[in-house]
Amino acid sequence: MNTRAINILDELRDDGEEKVREDLSLFSCPVNPAIENFVRNRAIDFARRKLSITYIVVDTDDGDILGYFALTHKAVLIPSTNLSKTSRKKLERYARLDRATGEYMASAFLIAQFGKNYAVDEGGRISGSELMNIANDILVNIQRQIGGGIIYLDCEDREKLKRFYEDEKFQTFGERFSEEDNQKYIQYMRFF
Repeated sequence: MNTRAINILDELRDDGEEKVREDLSLFSCPVNPAIENFVRNRAIDFARRKLSITYIVVDTDDGDILGYFALTHKAVLIPSTNLSKTSRKKLERYARLDRATGEYMASAFLIAQFGKNYAVDEGGRISGSELMNIANDILVNIQRQIGGGIIYLDCEDREKLKRFYEDEKFQTFGERFSEEDNQKYIQYMRFF
C-alpha cells in the first residue's frame, strides 16, 4: 500500500469544498462516532479557522481515504507528581515549572483527532501504527521548522486505546473529564 498525507487546506484549494465534502462523507468510524462526525462535519471549518489542520491519508493506488489526523499546538499543564525523574528532566527542556502548583506549562503539539476509515475493506485498511508514523513524520518536519519537543493527546478511557498509545511510546501524565461529552479522558505525552 502506498500512502500520502494531504493537508486539507491543499485539498480545498485544489479540488474545491464540494468535492472535499463529498470525499469526507465516505469516511466511516462506527467504533467512535465522534471521530466520524469531526472529519465529516468539522474538519474543514477547523482548518479554515486554523484551530487544527486535518491531514487526510490516502491510498495513492486507488484514492481511498484510509484515515486522518488533526494537528495543532496548544499550551498544556503537566503535573510533575505523575512523572518519573527522567521525564521531568526531559520536560524541563521544553516547559517551565510553576513551583506553586507543581505543574509544568508547555507549548506542545496536539494530536487532536486520529482515526482510520472503516469503510475501507479490512485487507486494505491502514493500521493505527502506520497512521501514527505518518502523523509523527509530519510533526518531526514541523518541529524542525519551529522547535518544540512534546506531542500530547487525550484518549478515551478505554483499554484498547490506552494500550495502543502506550505501545506507541506515549506515557500518561493526567486525566480530565469533559462535561460536554460526559467522558473521562486519559492524557498522554511523548517526547521527540
